[in-house]
Amino acid sequence: MQLRTYTTIDLRKALGEILDRTRIAGEAAAITRKGKTVAYLVPAEWFEQQQVAQQPASEADQDAA
Repeated sequence: MQLRTYTTIDLRKALGEILDRTRIAGEAAAITRKGKTVAYLVPAEWFEQQQVAQQPASEADQDAA
């Protein structure tokens, strides 16, 4: 997954475009403020897969039932 970096100002100016790049192209984005990364924007599918992978086996079995 390619990682692009945007400042919080970039995010405010081009939120729709950045969201589309993340959703459609699958590009992750690092959001920075004053030169430090404060958040990551990732495609929903990627995040959901990570959540499922981190669930304890017993919870995953209950969800499947």
